[in-house]
Amino acid sequence: MWKLTAITSYYKTTLKNVLLICLTLFLGCTHPTKNLNETFIVPVDTMPIYKQTENQPPLPPPIRTYYFPSNFIIDTGGHIYFYQQSIQYGWLCGTGINWDTPPYFINLKPKDIIEVPSDNLERFIKANIQYLDNYNRKFAVASTVDTITSVGLAKIFKVFQDTANHIKWRFRRTTQEENVVLEYKKKQERYDYEEIKWDSTKILFLPKFDNIKFKIPKVEE
Repeated sequence: MWKLTAITSYYKTTLKNVLLICLTLFLGCTHPTKNLNETFIVPVDTMPIYKQTENQPPLPPPIRTYYFPSNFIIDTGGHIYFYQQSIQYGWLCGTGINWDTPPYFINLKPKDIIEVPSDNLERFIKANIQYLDNYNRKFAVASTVDTITSVGLAKIFKVFQDTANHIKWRFRRTTQEENVVLEYKKKQERYDYEEIKWDSTKILFLPKFDNIKFKIPKVEE
C-alpha cells in the first residue's frame, strides 16, 4: 500500500511539473514581443512653389540640398555609415543652376566613410554635435532604397526629433557618388573617381580652373 501511494505521489508531482512547463511555454509564446525594427519611406522630392505677392513675381525655388556638414548612409542591410564634409553648396546666382540640378561631385573617398555600430549611435551623434553651433548642426540621412527597415535609423530619428539637440536634418535617397564610393569601401578596392563612368544626369562636375599665379611687377627706382 505504501509503495502504491509513493508511486501515485511521484506521478502527480511529475504531471504538475510538466503542466507548469507547458503553461510557461504557452505564456511565453502568446506574450507580444516588442519589435524594435522600424520601417521608413524616403519622402519624394517636390519643387517648392512660392505664392506670387502683389506686383511681384514668385521667387525662384532654391536648389535642392543634398549634402550637409554631417551625413549618414543606411544600406539595404540596415548598416549605418557616416562621413563629414566641409563644403556646403548654396544658391549660385546666374549660373543656370535649377531646382532639379543633380548633386555636385564632392570628391568623397572610401576612407572618409566610417561604419557606426547601432548600439553607439545616440552617443555618437551627441558627441559630434556637442561643440557645434546651431548653424552647423545639420545632418543628411541617405537611404540606398526607397523603403528601409533599420533599428539604427529609428535611433537616429529619435535623437533628431529631440528639440533640445537643435538639429536640422533631411531624409533622402543616396546620391550616385555615395553609392559608388560606399561600394568600393565595402569591397576594399582601389578607388579612382576618374576611372568611373559617371552618369551626367545624376552628378554635376564643376569646371576646373587653372591656378593663375600673379607676379608683382618690380617698381623701377
